[in-house]
Amino acid sequence: MTGGSGALGRHVISLLIGDGWDVTALVHRNAVPVPAGPGRLRMVSGNMADPANMLSALSEVDAVCHLAAYLPPDYESPAYASTCFEVNALATLRLGGLCADQGKRLVFCSSGQAYVHSSFAVTEDAPLYPAERATFYLASKLSGELFIEHLRRNHGLQAITFRVGSCYGPGMPRSSVVAFFMAQAMARKPLPVRDGGVPSCDFVYIGDVARLLTAALETGVGGIYNAGSGTATSVLELAHAVKETFSEFPVRIDVAPATGPVPASFPPLSMAKTRRMWGHSPTSLKAGLAAFRTHLEREI
Repeated sequence: MTGGSGALGRHVISLLIGDGWDVTALVHRNAVPVPAGPGRLRMVSGNMADPANMLSALSEVDAVCHLAAYLPPDYESPAYASTCFEVNALATLRLGGLCADQGKRLVFCSSGQAYVHSSFAVTEDAPLYPAERATFYLASKLSGELFIEHLRRNHGLQAITFRVGSCYGPGMPRSSVVAFFMAQAMARKPLPVRDGGVPSCDFVYIGDVARLLTAALETGVGGIYNAGSGTATSVLELAHAVKETFSEFPVRIDVAPATGPVPASFPPLSMAKTRRMWGHSPTSLKAGLAAFRTHLEREI
């Protein structure tokens, strides 16, 4: 497991340990909390830039879940483009090559936000061209995806790539829009909505993505699959959904109109192919927000 200390990684590790898997987590900076369960967690200190370190980590595993990624502090700045490509593309290529050489199954998280915008749910064969928003990051993730697909098609790599929507739920950073709105509502503070609340994306509950990743480590035909909710939700619609989650007390929504260009929206992700492969049924936004609230209240 790479990226095991992140929110999604912690969810995946918890599910795997609970199912009795022994997990090796490559740890770069932050240690991974040890979840309860019959499986065991082994932490290996190092990073993906060290081939010897990677070979050591791979020596005792059957499959690899690759979640590590570089998230730039400013998605619109070209200053972070080289780091995005080194970590998200080239390091992914190196890991994929090692997995192909050693016959290890690889499950990789790409992004579902590289598609050309559409008001309809996009399938996995829809056009990709992330030129309007977060281009340097999304292009690096798409490059990593292409490298993995090349290795799968031409070098025998057993690989499944998920194009993931906008994750929300327990463990996600407070700076993410859903976590921020939830924290504001719990504190009975207004939900500030910028740009008229027009931008939209496919919000997917983090537990759904974690379950898909764990399933794909064991089953599924290689290739590319969407991991979303199947529905696009605008920021304004999200604010109203959060308000409804806390319906027992008033939550004010403050909508500010756009003062410049409105950020591009991302399309909903068709889940038909993913549903056929794993029988997956996405969690609704209403149910996901309710589960998120329950988790946050336990932390108080």
